[in-house]
Amino acid sequence: MTTTMTAMIPRIRIHRCGRVVAIRCATCRTWRKPRQFLRNASTCRRCPTGRLGRYLTRSAAQRR
Repeated sequence: MTTTMTAMIPRIRIHRCGRVVAIRCATCRTWRKPRQFLRNASTCRRCPTGRLGRYLTRSAAQRR
């Protein structure tokens, strides 16, 4: 049984040369560049329900 990269991570776009171009966030369902993800995470750093998203929402609410 062989395991390919697309079988392990079904939400990725791969370039012809084998480089990952985009990953789909499991929570907000948007395609983002790989640098927006931690090494083994399935949710992006900019996700509204993620750690940074909650921080940005909270700080925006405090400014109002």
